[in-house]
Amino acid sequence: MNNNDLQQLLEDDRKQLDALSEALQAERRSLEQRDLEKLTDLLQQKQSLLGKIEGNDYKRRQLLQKAGVPAAQTSLAQLKKLLDQGDDQTMVSLLESIEQRLSQCRELSETNSVIVHRSRLNTQRALDILRGPESLSDLYTSHGSTRSGVTKRDLGNA
Repeated sequence: MNNNDLQQLLEDDRKQLDALSEALQAERRSLEQRDLEKLTDLLQQKQSLLGKIEGNDYKRRQLLQKAGVPAAQTSLAQLKKLLDQGDDQTMVSLLESIEQRLSQCRELSETNSVIVHRSRLNTQRALDILRGPESLSDLYTSHGSTRSGVTKRDLGNA
């Protein structure tokens, strides 16, 4: 296995994960400020970064398979076990920093997900208030009949 190619891929992964972490932090700020234009730009940036990371993952797995590693053992955890046996501390520390960045990105993504979820709930509550109560069976419609069942009014008809 060519250690230089593998090391280059891992270093590139680390750079991409750093950029993803920055994008996720910027996404949080944009979510908090409700800056939709910035969110759109960040979404495109995140998709690009994730595509590059996925491409590097594919290349790394191919490189490991060419070196004789079974396809089921080409994950980062398996690679770390392999490198631990070979005394390549530079690569092991590089893998540890990648794992740390992956964990950080996962936490940032989960935080942003919670912000989006809460924002969605708050927006839904505000719309429910504006639309009025759900039980409108006692009210007459514009056609002179009463509403059947539980319906919500459109915001324009509230």
